[in-house]
Amino acid sequence: MLRIDALRAIYPALEDRIVVTIMGAVAAELQSIGHRPNFFYLQHAMGLASSMGLGIALAKPQASVVVFDGDGSVLMNLGGLTTLARYRPRNLVHVVFDNESLLSVSPASRRRPACRARRRSARSTSSRARSARPSRPAI
Repeated sequence: MLRIDALRAIYPALEDRIVVTIMGAVAAELQSIGHRPNFFYLQHAMGLASSMGLGIALAKPQASVVVFDGDGSVLMNLGGLTTLARYRPRNLVHVVFDNESLLSVSPASRRRPACRARRRSARSTSSRARSARPSRPAI
């Protein structure tokens, strides 16, 4: 499933929720479906959408909060996941889209599935890594 299709599928349920998105393609695609006043497009803060969503969820326990994040963004703030686990707000849903790329705004990444199992074998990965290393001169 493409990320835009996933966003379209959940869009009707977002009407009465506070929505926080990370910068890049996730925000652009959600905005292309239709902006709502309860949508907050976090800019210039890669990795902090989950932290922003957590703060809102704790400050407004009566509100339902949804965070749309990317895999690269989550990697920028792994410590935020431990903080989410510590507080466990029942009113927060954290959705992470995996496009296997930090280039979330590139046209190629928009064509990739939002979720895809990695099926590379350890052997093919290690042989690729060996071939990429520069050869050492013989001593």
